[in-house]
Amino acid sequence: MSRSLTAVIAVLAGLAWPALGLGQSFPMTIPSDPESRAISVVVDPGITKTAQLRRADLRETRKAMHEGLPVADDALRALADARDGLAAARYADRLIAEDPLGRASDIAWYTSIAVGSGRVYALRKMVTALHRLDPADEPAARKRQYMAVLYPHAWAGNALAMDAVIAFNGEGRLFGALSDATRDKILDYAAGGDGRVELRFAVRILADDDATAADLARARSYLERARASVSPTAKATAETLLSLLDARTGGAPTQG
Repeated sequence: MSRSLTAVIAVLAGLAWPALGLGQSFPMTIPSDPESRAISVVVDPGITKTAQLRRADLRETRKAMHEGLPVADDALRALADARDGLAAARYADRLIAEDPLGRASDIAWYTSIAVGSGRVYALRKMVTALHRLDPADEPAARKRQYMAVLYPHAWAGNALAMDAVIAFNGEGRLFGALSDATRDKILDYAAGGDGRVELRFAVRILADDDATAADLARARSYLERARASVSPTAKATAETLLSLLDARTGGAPTQG
């Protein structure tokens, strides 16, 4: 990869030069629409009424929580485990205050319960925790829960969830290899948008020193879509990357 292309990619990824390994995270410098980040989907409402709880201690805990009374960590966790979304959100906040790195898996788990119950304010905390997980160590059941929460939010138009779906799909990443069906659905969602999705896909390819001619052809198509987007920033970024890609490939369209 040319030094100029690598430098641009490093800027786009928000990473310093030595960190171009990228890992799972691939933050873009083009901000998403704040309104889209507030889009919420109720995946599993969980406990919405105290009467749904069979155990008396859980009912007492929920009553105390809603009355603003002190609730012990163990009691709050038990209520969160019963799928009470508010309890899950509050227990996750305690874990974040205690040890955001060491408890990342539990934070991701409990924030996913909160987000799935409609508390989209916990989504950013969930995504932050997900970025801290080791794909090889995270239990499969938890991964399924994360996907069950993120995907509906992404398909509903939540840009933060969509960014996460893109970031965590791929070889060696949290959700595993990106299927053609998922990629197509993501691109369908992005059509006519601000170009952020296409740029993320393109930059991921361009950051790969082992990218094939077919890969570079796909990157070019993504950049051309981003250049045609409604965002002036995405247009300018795509133009820059296309020029650098032309220099890398001799100016001719790459062939598969």
